[in-house]
Amino acid sequence: MCGIAGIFAPGGVDPAVVPAMLARLRHRGPDGVGVAQGERAGRCVFTAGTARLAIVDPSHGAQPLWDPSGRVLVSLNGELYNHRRLRQELAARGVRFRTQSDTEVFAALIAEVGLRSALDQACGMFALAVWERDPARGWLVRDRMGVKPLYWRALPEGGLAWASEPRALREVPGLRWAENPAALQSVLLYEAVLGPDAAWAEVHRLEAGHLLPLEDGARWRPACWWEPPVPRPGRGGDLARWARSLDGALQVAVSQRLDADVPVGVVLSGGLDSTTVAAHAAAHGPICTFSVAVDAPGFDEGPFARRAAAALRAEHREVRFGPEDLGETIDAVLSHMDEPLADSSLLPSWALYRLVAAAGYKCVLSGDGADESFGGYPTVHAHRLAPLLRPFAPAARAALKRLPRSGEGVSPDYLARRFFDSVGGPWAERHMAWMGAWLPEELGPVAPAVMAPIARWAAAADGTDAVGRALYLDQRAYLTECVLVKVDRASMAHGVEVRSPFLDHRVVTLAADMSSGMKVQGWETKRVLRAAASARVPDFVLQRPKKGFGSPIGPWLRGPARPLLAGLDDALSDLVAPERMRRTIEEHLSGAADHRRRLWSAVTVARWRARG
Repeated sequence: MCGIAGIFAPGGVDPAVVPAMLARLRHRGPDGVGVAQGERAGRCVFTAGTARLAIVDPSHGAQPLWDPSGRVLVSLNGELYNHRRLRQELAARGVRFRTQSDTEVFAALIAEVGLRSALDQACGMFALAVWERDPARGWLVRDRMGVKPLYWRALPEGGLAWASEPRALREVPGLRWAENPAALQSVLLYEAVLGPDAAWAEVHRLEAGHLLPLEDGARWRPACWWEPPVPRPGRGGDLARWARSLDGALQVAVSQRLDADVPVGVVLSGGLDSTTVAAHAAAHGPICTFSVAVDAPGFDEGPFARRAAAALRAEHREVRFGPEDLGETIDAVLSHMDEPLADSSLLPSWALYRLVAAAGYKCVLSGDGADESFGGYPTVHAHRLAPLLRPFAPAARAALKRLPRSGEGVSPDYLARRFFDSVGGPWAERHMAWMGAWLPEELGPVAPAVMAPIARWAAAADGTDAVGRALYLDQRAYLTECVLVKVDRASMAHGVEVRSPFLDHRVVTLAADMSSGMKVQGWETKRVLRAAASARVPDFVLQRPKKGFGSPIGPWLRGPARPLLAGLDDALSDLVAPERMRRTIEEHLSGAADHRRRLWSAVTVARWRARG
């Protein structure tokens, strides 16, 4: 795991720029810095650098690395989980390796079979910068699920610069910086920036499963090399058979992600997903688990995590996160984020990974990605109910206004209000409204660039059923653009690598091959995962209902975080009408409405904008 940065410039690269870029990424890679160059006609046109977090071959795996033949150079952020098997296959063909590094294996594989075939064979999370010596050409690549980030920007004189985080691009001279209003609208609507354009104008995010050829005079057109399969519709299938297949796939995925030259821990909430991962890991030997206990009713997962850890005989460590930690954490988080991300669970996540780093761990496993493949969110039910309940929406909204509001997590009354606020309209629009913050009609004209990625993903999923469509959109929008961004920034800010077995593309593909009925039936969610885990995790975990991971930002905005609301009407007047913002704040503070997500997204954008 690392931070990478570099420049491709046909006219030549200033050798001082890339080291300056890497200095901005040292939190991602505190264990060393390396820079290497690629030439064309005797001139340096490609410079790649890596700030390294040493997980595999810490002593000899410094990056960037040339393959043993000296034909291919790779700068890698991430891990190649099947590097040992690939190493054996390449060695059998005569490749003589100098290190035990997975980066050298990736470079050798590309040299032997070409980039596209190498990507097909690779199992991992990665963002790559690749240079081939003959012919002299390069690529940028992002992994299938978008676990590792990669940003790029075209240069005025030709060529482009890239980095793991936009902050590093600030070191490239001669670039003008301005905010991207469409991206800020996206954060207000959906709590995250969606699609290929970043929060900064002219800065782009290489999308998951895409590659970008580095070519002279190019118009910089990324190409898709892998897409998650659309989940299969239907109700049939043999649950026991699918459960056995899933259990086997998770065994392989966990085993590969435990392969490291440093200790590997597990982040644990006590829910089904993380406990399943922890149980698989515990089958390989003693484990250390980490959790965060949020000090608020309805949000504290500490007791569940402690009970699950005890059942697995894990060494367990916990950090408490309460209102007294809020000021310091908000300042640290919002000052660190290059792009605004309004997922309030970023706050306890920050505390969690700080705990992991303080315990001396550089690497942990997590349960991220299970909900989006196996149907863990209430939206899978909401889509099935929407056609039936849509006619009753006006009466339901009126009745819900008279009911008391709960501030305890994602409560039933909160879900009901959100459901009836957005029950009408096309399925993709209501889905994003259920998962998001502000509604489009509350912002005025929404830029076409905001809706374009959603329309593209929705069109890809049109051939499946309501459950499959919800899962596919969650996977493409919420998982990749929100959850994985949160995990990457919170963990890498503390020099910690997070590996999730549920993001293994073979597990994702297996899940998509199952009919919807294997995942959701009646009110039961994640059926096949519960069946697969039944022999490994305690019954109290299997029976525990879904509980979202978050922070009590709603009540805190009425209390210790209330000062953050001051001036929002002026700070975001071009995005939200000031009268609407003032009314939203007043309703939340009085308890007349629960606007936690609207207001936290507004605070996030305003604080990001104020940094300039």
